[in-house]
Amino acid sequence: MAPIDYEEDIEDEEEEDEEEEEAPRSRKRSSKKWKDPTKPKRAMSAFFIFSQANRQRIKEENPEASFGDLARILAREYKELPEKEMRKWEKKAEQDKFRYQEEMKDYVPIEDPTGGGGKKKAKKDPSAPKRNMSAYFLFSIDERPRVKEENPDASFGDIARMISERFKSLSASEKKIWETKAAEDKERYAREMAEYQG
Repeated sequence: MAPIDYEEDIEDEEEEDEEEEEAPRSRKRSSKKWKDPTKPKRAMSAFFIFSQANRQRIKEENPEASFGDLARILAREYKELPEKEMRKWEKKAEQDKFRYQEEMKDYVPIEDPTGGGGKKKAKKDPSAPKRNMSAYFLFSIDERPRVKEENPDASFGDIARMISERFKSLSASEKKIWETKAAEDKERYAREMAEYQG
């Protein structure tokens, strides 16, 4: 059985829509992510197949309707279909799903020529030493339980703001205590990293 190519209908319709909408867009669109041209087209749902088959008719019957209005009309019509008619569209969707699964069996992805679209975050080694903490962060860990106890109804953000205010209002000698602890923690991190890296 030959695959059903609904994509051509979609592209033709999109071209018609683009011709109708010549007005300049004020929003800046981000560049699209690279797509493998050899990857099989995804299977479409019964509703999507129904929509593609009936969109032109609905458009002609409702020339003033916006794209969203057309979608609502199509959705209403689809929901009101008799069971026999509904099964017809569901059968087409099953055929398309089968086509997709068959094509995916032979599909071998090709490498993205753009370099992957985005950098993936490297997984952190759980045995690596914990990073050193800043004076503020050490102060925050120590102060948070007290602030929470004094303000039980405060949100997470409110508590963070209160801790920040308290840290900013520390005297130079009080701040020095936390800076010394941070320096010790930095030494600890450097020592553990040297051992970890061998």
